[in-house]
Amino acid sequence: MSAAAKASGSQEQPNIRHERAVTIFEQVWHLGNDATPEWPEAPADPEAKSIEAEFTVHAFEGEGLLFARHRSVSQAWSMAINEHPIATLDLVDEYGWHSYPIPAGVIVDGVNTFSLRGAVPDDDITFGDVYYLPFGLRELYDLRRVTVRVTTAMGQPLPARVTISNEAGELVPVFYAERLLTAVRLGVVYTADGEATFEVSPGTYQVHAARGTEWSVDQTQIQIDGDAHEASLSLRRELDTRGFVAADTHIHTLTHSGHGDSSVEERMVTLAGEGVELAIATDHNHNTDYAPTQASMGLKAYFTPVIGNEVSTPIGHLNAFPLDSEDEVPPHDLHDIEEIVAGIRARGAKAVILNHPRWPSHENSPHGQIQLDHQSGDWTGAWACPFDALELINSQTEELDPLLLFRDWFALLNRGIEVFAVGSSDSHTVGGVVGQGRTYVLSDSINPARIDIDAAAHNIAHGHSSISMGIFVDMLADGRSVMGETLPATELDLVIRAPSWVRPRKITIFANGATILERELDPLREPGPLDITVPISTELPWPQHDYWMVALVEGDGVGGVFWPQLNDYTLAATNPVFCDVNGDGQYSDPRSLANELLATRGDTPADLAPLLREVDSSVAVQLLRLVRQRALKRVQADLEGLADDAAERHPGLAEWLRNQPVPK
Repeated sequence: MSAAAKASGSQEQPNIRHERAVTIFEQVWHLGNDATPEWPEAPADPEAKSIEAEFTVHAFEGEGLLFARHRSVSQAWSMAINEHPIATLDLVDEYGWHSYPIPAGVIVDGVNTFSLRGAVPDDDITFGDVYYLPFGLRELYDLRRVTVRVTTAMGQPLPARVTISNEAGELVPVFYAERLLTAVRLGVVYTADGEATFEVSPGTYQVHAARGTEWSVDQTQIQIDGDAHEASLSLRRELDTRGFVAADTHIHTLTHSGHGDSSVEERMVTLAGEGVELAIATDHNHNTDYAPTQASMGLKAYFTPVIGNEVSTPIGHLNAFPLDSEDEVPPHDLHDIEEIVAGIRARGAKAVILNHPRWPSHENSPHGQIQLDHQSGDWTGAWACPFDALELINSQTEELDPLLLFRDWFALLNRGIEVFAVGSSDSHTVGGVVGQGRTYVLSDSINPARIDIDAAAHNIAHGHSSISMGIFVDMLADGRSVMGETLPATELDLVIRAPSWVRPRKITIFANGATILERELDPLREPGPLDITVPISTELPWPQHDYWMVALVEGDGVGGVFWPQLNDYTLAATNPVFCDVNGDGQYSDPRSLANELLATRGDTPADLAPLLREVDSSVAVQLLRLVRQRALKRVQADLEGLADDAAERHPGLAEWLRNQPVPK
């Protein structure tokens, strides 16, 4: 694989019109065996399963260069000149230009033969517009060598993400950066051992080093005009997250998911470089095990890998873990959500998450198609919520309204569905920051290489965690984290921590979905990391009954090349604390409480007036819903009785009426 080509990652046309360039062929082929009408650059129907073409040039000494365009490469496609292997195609999903060095001595004087063959020739790709230049990248771009070292304050090498941008703040092509412990894309070099060596054209560059939410960011400006340059950057840990591990519950590789651009080896480097401690592999319908690759690369110290699967079904995607890589994948072609989740749990999964519930659009999504009601938590159609958690942060899915998924979640909690929140990245690429969205999971483990996977899955499934995109939060009672727990109504403390490069702006406290506290954070605070504790009162503005409480912290977008964001905001949220107000040792959700009140106080519209004055809006909605539903059923029963009495005169009327749905 070409380090130079993969590093540059540019989809702009390269300098193939150079006066010394030679055209091998100007045609884009569709190789494979399936029709692909969505690819405009080549015929929809496959034309071949391999390519061979001749070109005539003069031999020369030194390295040459080949440029080509291709798409959807997820398997090994090998290029050769004169039967001499020169490279395998870069693993990419999108259509774009790529460059490949040709070793010295491969080109002969006169006729040369170029060939492309796939290890899996039925793998559909497009490939073409192939050009040869009789010199290398160093001559083409006048490249100069740069070495960047990233360390802790104590001088220890540190895995990190290094970004290189020009004076306009744009990521720039970097070359000859790739080795086993790096992952390289346009302007990005992840390093797993703290050293990034690459080559760029002469110029002025800004170089950043970063390592995920818990660490600082360092930067320096370099002027490249000589033969070589060295720079040192230092990072410090800024967030205290002791008692928690940083998990990404939604991670992909091109190797096993078939799209995106990150190989499984590159994924190991990016996970180490972003400080993800619990890495849950969730390739589509594949039980992926990172452990062998992680061990072979010497990266076991940085994170605990978890075998998981994004079970991708016709009605939604569900992440499931832990699983067994040797076991059959969970069934994924069903249309019944309860059957799907039962099949997942039968494979041993202890945590099941409904992913991106408003993707691919608000309407055409699991929650959109069931028309989830934000007041009552009701839905239409055959649906259930047998999973443990909802993905409320997905940093690679666009969501302009950060509160939309929270309103979905609050509605389900008020309906009495105990489902918890997770945050993830859903990263498919090297550039899409893995761990940007993450879940902080309560854990006794202090070694990121030896995290108790079953305990972590249990805590995710039971809400003993918080969700994060740049900010860390926790809810405490008497100094102890109580997220996901039921406890007597008591004073709570909200802990908020953020690195120096994130600006939290607002705290909102919700009880049963209603806002009970809003507080702006100081916009003029001194530069540096944030670490504050905010007391939360449980004195609510309505007569007391059981309730749940969630804290949300919102912040500005980062806007830096070192942490590119699809959504221009940062945020964090706790999982619920369930408050047992009446002291019976149990929590009653709004719907259960409404049922209890109607059972003891009456369930007619006339009984509602005093009840509505005693409860909050979430319980009031459930009361109105239940009374309306029961009244409609009584009316339906009365009408069916009348139709039965008139059956002799109106045959079939009663049967028709019984088939009419009773509206909710």
